[in-house]
This record gives sequence, C-alpha cells and structure tokens, in this order.
Amino acid sequence: MKMWNGRFKKPMDRLMETFSNSLPFDKMLIEEDLAGSLAWARGLKRIGILNHRECAKIQAGLRSISADYKRGRISFLSMDEDIHMAVERLLTKRIGEAGAKLHTGRSRNDQVATDVRLFVKKAITEVKAALIVLQKVLIERAKKDLAAAIIVPAYTHLQQAQPMLLAHYWLSLFFALEREKSRIAHAFLTSDLCPLGAGAVAGSGFPVDRKRLAKELGFAAAAPNSVDAVAARDFLLETLACISSIGITLSRYAEDLIIWSSKEFGFIELDDAWSSGSSMMPQKKNPDSLELIRGKSGRFVGNYIRLATTLKGVGLAYYKDLQEDKEPLFDSMANIEISLAVFTRVLRTLTVNAGKIEKQLDPFLLATDMADYLVRKGLPFRKAHNVVGKIVAWCVEKNKSLSDLPLSALQQFHQLFGRDVRRVFSWEHALAKREVEGGTGRKSVIHQITCAENIVKNSSK
Repeated sequence: MKMWNGRFKKPMDRLMETFSNSLPFDKMLIEEDLAGSLAWARGLKRIGILNHRECAKIQAGLRSISADYKRGRISFLSMDEDIHMAVERLLTKRIGEAGAKLHTGRSRNDQVATDVRLFVKKAITEVKAALIVLQKVLIERAKKDLAAAIIVPAYTHLQQAQPMLLAHYWLSLFFALEREKSRIAHAFLTSDLCPLGAGAVAGSGFPVDRKRLAKELGFAAAAPNSVDAVAARDFLLETLACISSIGITLSRYAEDLIIWSSKEFGFIELDDAWSSGSSMMPQKKNPDSLELIRGKSGRFVGNYIRLATTLKGVGLAYYKDLQEDKEPLFDSMANIEISLAVFTRVLRTLTVNAGKIEKQLDPFLLATDMADYLVRKGLPFRKAHNVVGKIVAWCVEKNKSLSDLPLSALQQFHQLFGRDVRRVFSWEHALAKREVEGGTGRKSVIHQITCAENIVKNSSK
C-alpha cells in the first residue's frame, strides 16, 4: 500500500508503478536521505513534535538502516517508489509508530532537493581532489622534461609552428585545469543552500529552525525562498556544465597525445597498462585509454543537454519531470572521476621519445625568429614577414632546409642579413628569446612551475 493512497479509490497500475519508480537510481542517495532525516528528527524534537524517546528511536533506526545498507543487508520493494519512501517504510517496520511521525512538516520535494544538493557537494569535492592530483602529476612531468631540456614543435592547424619546451605544454594543461577548479568551486557555492523545511512549496507548517538544520547538514545557509528551494535545479545544470567543460579540456589534450603516440609522430608511447591490442593485427598498440577519455566528453555534453532540455519546459515548483535530473548527474560524476583517474595515470607512466622528437624538429619552426632578426635590424615586421615568406617558398621549391642556406643566398633576399644570422638557427636561442612572462623560455617555465606549485599547495589547505 502506498503511503499517500488515502485520496485514491484504486491502486496505481503496475505499468505506471514501473514508469514512475525512481528507486533503481535514486537509491544512491540513501546516505544523504538518512543524514537529512536524522537532522529533521532533531528539528522536530526541538519544537515538541517528537519526545526524547521517539527521537532516540528514530535516530537509532536510521543509523541501523545505514549500517545494514553498507553491509548489503537492505532489501527494497517495488512499492517503495523512491528512496524516501523506502527509508520511511524500513524505519517504521523497525521501530513502529514513531517512524510514521518523521515525515511531519516536510515533503519529498524538499527532501530530494536536500539530498541532491548534499550529493553534489560531496561529488564536487571529490572531483576537485582528483583535479589537484592530476595537476601534481603535470608538475612532476614538467620538471622531469624541463630537466631533460626536451624541445617539441608547437602546433597550430596541426602544422609545426614554433619550438617550445615540452614542460611548457604540460603546464598549459595545469592552468586550464585551474580554471576548471574555479568553475566547479562556483557550482559548489550554488549548491550550498539547504532546502529542508521548505516543504512541498510554501514552507513547513511547523516552526522548524531552518538555519540550524542547514548548519547541522553542513550547508552555508538555508535556501531563502521555499518555492525556489524545491524548484531549483540550476545548480545541477551548472555542475553538469562544469563536468562537460572538464571533459572537453581532457578530450583536447587526449587528442594531441593520441596523435603524438602514432607511428607517424612517435613523440610518446603509452604504458602497456593503459593501452590495448587488436584481435586481428598482432602489431597494434592502441591508445584506448585516451580514446575513451575523448569519447566521454560527448557523454558529458549529452547529459548537460538532457537536463537542460528537461528543465526548460518545467514550471514551478515541483513536477515529476524533475525526477529526470539524477541519472545524468550520477552518470557524469561517475565517469568524470574515472576519466580523471585514468588520465592522471596515463600521464604519469607514458614515455617521451626525445630522440624521435628531435628528429622531427623542422628548421622552418625558426621562420618567425628569422623575421624577428630582421626587425631588430630595423626592418618593419610586415616587410620582414614578407621577406622570410619568400625565403621559405624558395626553400620549399628547391627542397632546401632553411638552416642550410649560406649568407650569400640569404642576402639575395635582403641585405640586412649578416653573419650573426646563424644564431637564429638554434633551438635554445629561439627559446631564450621567449622569456616573456608566460612564454616558453626556460626561466619563464621555471617561474610557471613555481606558480603551479604554490597553487597546488594553497589548494590542498
């Protein structure tokens, strides 16, 4: 028998029961639901709805449910409908009539809003911790590859553009992740309001202390408006947007590393533990870990769109449509956590093939430095750009390397070229010219590492 069936003359159709039952997925909220119920019982005791004995029985019963759930001893029934009804049934069965008093003054509307906010806060905290671990690995890689002085071609349009330190590349991801942390920090703030006591829509009919409830449950404050408290799901939308952004960031770097691991590039090799083979081709070593991370980004965006599409047609305050908010949330949270963990281990264990990278460094990477050389000689940059462009075109036509041209050949393009032009054809010289803050010069990269270490140190406090 349903706990709300007093108004109805016949039972719900079995198909409708299956259609509306959220227990298969919202049972994940059992710990949050129990925490909210424990706080609510104390709140009811404070206003005299529960006496000391009843409150003690309810709290003992709720704690026993939690313990049994952790041991795998809880059996749910189809009639439970959702996690709230399941907990209430289990509690009443264990302690009797006192359990039936627990729902006084509250609604499943404010219950589920509270549960979900508690879940989101916990999940965001775990995602932030995973981001920090990944950032630490990026610092380790940057230090290691800086010590080895590994220079790689930086790419734009998938074409070799300019030389840069590999450490500089790893740090670019570090600072991208720092922005992701700032976004999820805001999502945490928007989730940090307690709906409990808002009732179904207009507030509880009993004078519960909502500020105290919020404090006991670890919220920053009580949600200030009862309609908004039960209706709001924007905090979920923001959370899913943040997860989507993290997924997209990881996907972009995974794409680079997938390309770098190919035979054509050969810049890196993934550890065997994070690769797979082919059922037909014995020679294959596939970067499946990175490909799955890249693929998950579509899943995260899909979950965001799924909830956004649901929310846009839902009025205020609560409608059954809002039941659809949990599956995309649970799915995104579970998958971003494993994606971050896998990406972290891939980066920690991959091998950088410094020799192969060095062979792939094309002297054309120094074309900009050659133009800058002419600028320092007094030629306007646009004219210098044109001169070097013509030199590059000539080299391509004649199948010559830019660094092989004698001074006499260069002076045919412009008389400002002097003997000191040979210094341009040095990777180290090119890096040294980019000591601007945030640049790929060695001193600049060392400064970035120091900044990164300070960020992680402060994040961990």
